[in-house]
Amino acid sequence: MPDEMKDEMQDEMQELIKDFVVETDEVLEGLDQCFVKLEESPGDLGLINEIFRAVHSIKGSAGFLGFTRLVEVAHQSENVLNKLRQKDMQATSETIDIILESIDVLKILITEIKDKAGARVEINTIKTKLSLLLEYSASLEAVCGVSDTPVINKVEPDNPVSSNEIEEKNSEKQIAGADQEKEQTLRIDTNRLDHVMDLVGELVLSRNRLSKILSDIEALYEGDEKIKTLIETASNISLITTDIQLSVMKMRMVPIRKVFNKFPRMVRDIARKANKKINLEMYGEATEIDKSVIEELNDPLVHLIRNSIDHGIESPQERLKKGKPEAGTIKLNAYQEGNSIVIQIEDDGKGIDPSVVERKARERGLIRNQDIKLSPKEIINYIFEPGFSTADKVTDISGRGVGMDVVKTNIGRINGIIDVNSEVGQGTQIALKIPLTLAIIQVLMVKVDGEIYALPLASILETFRVSKSSIKYIDGQQILNVRDRLIPLIKLSDALELNCEEVRKDWVYVVLMAIAEKKVGVIVDELCHQEEVVIKPVGTYFSDIKEVSGATITGDGKVGLILDPGSLIYRQRDLTAV
Repeated sequence: MPDEMKDEMQDEMQELIKDFVVETDEVLEGLDQCFVKLEESPGDLGLINEIFRAVHSIKGSAGFLGFTRLVEVAHQSENVLNKLRQKDMQATSETIDIILESIDVLKILITEIKDKAGARVEINTIKTKLSLLLEYSASLEAVCGVSDTPVINKVEPDNPVSSNEIEEKNSEKQIAGADQEKEQTLRIDTNRLDHVMDLVGELVLSRNRLSKILSDIEALYEGDEKIKTLIETASNISLITTDIQLSVMKMRMVPIRKVFNKFPRMVRDIARKANKKINLEMYGEATEIDKSVIEELNDPLVHLIRNSIDHGIESPQERLKKGKPEAGTIKLNAYQEGNSIVIQIEDDGKGIDPSVVERKARERGLIRNQDIKLSPKEIINYIFEPGFSTADKVTDISGRGVGMDVVKTNIGRINGIIDVNSEVGQGTQIALKIPLTLAIIQVLMVKVDGEIYALPLASILETFRVSKSSIKYIDGQQILNVRDRLIPLIKLSDALELNCEEVRKDWVYVVLMAIAEKKVGVIVDELCHQEEVVIKPVGTYFSDIKEVSGATITGDGKVGLILDPGSLIYRQRDLTAV
């Protein structure tokens, strides 16, 4: 066989393997949730058949591609599932534990294939567990006699292909429908989408520049018909550019259910480990968010839900004593709000006690001014400090003071905001507000010492002008009272270490910003305008300046630095008592 044909066949095989990995990942993600539902409704034959078909499909594809280790585990899992659907075995929690363990092994095996790595997991242990599960159920039958439920067309598990013939015939219509649906979709490499997004970014910059130039020309040649036609054409181009931009952004959007799907299984496992009963309710799973943003959400949500289970929800005995239902409830909700996505994690547990948090914060020296009076909400925000924990003992679930710091770091990295509301004895709600996308953002242009700087609009709460006399000092830190809340102030010129003369005015402009749980007022010389900009990397020249996250070209053709709100805020953290 010619080398060219060999290479072509090899490329085709690699493409088949790549498609197999992607499709199997999607199937396995959904199976965790199916098993949690099955535990709640053990007799749901439709659900058992759905799980069985999924595992059988994985086994068949893996066999075709020659992944024998994956076939062996899937085959044994399929045998157990076959017993469940034939009603020869009950879907008890212990049985589901073992099947879920086999699904975890399948996930690792898929990772091995994806990374082209050697064997990372030993499969004999799970195969033995599944075999013992089958033997145990068989011996149980022998003791108890013939099953009360008649078994129709029962086939021995050694012949899994035959056992599926009837099921496959019954689901032919569903498979045909799925094939039609697949034909409507096209898998595109994310690198290609990123390249298109970069081109759209350049288009947006050119549109902004064109709009600025036409605005200047219109003032010079007011009433000229050709200029009017030019402006109309430019407006049309601007509308088309906006439509293209939105379309490309939607291509990068993925449903948040890709993150949510893993939580039913996680809550089930941790609740069993902690001897607690917990119901997880999920809403807004179809809410879409940019792929680059969604990758930063996994760890924060995992830590927040683990904390709700370990610290928030009480034991069944405690809940009954307090007159609450035996099972606690955790609600996970996502919805769009303007150009942001809001994710809420709410539990009906014991809540966060501000007095306990304040005592721990003062013990650790986080509140240096002993006379300062903080609101309960300000006190609760100390749970996000590195290493902070109110747990009396460390468990393998939480208590090391790492989780909430991870939440703050990841959410701050994408210019998100964290809002915590808690009532002792009633529960806690934590809301994460994050931008839809990080590629093209809305900014507020401000001036300092005659230079233009861009502040991300997603991190801005409000802007106002205040008199200098209303600014107070606490331990050398400038403080502003905003609706009975003390807000630390920083001068943008000081944060950027600019040597500029102070403007002699009786008032200043303040931009109130928030990143994660922190809020700060940024003092600037002038508020200019809002603008949609594309973030461009600044290279090694600005690599040591953490306050600068990128640059953009403004409508008048100048380069404006885009500032990182997180670095601005946390740079001043050691100077503030609040």
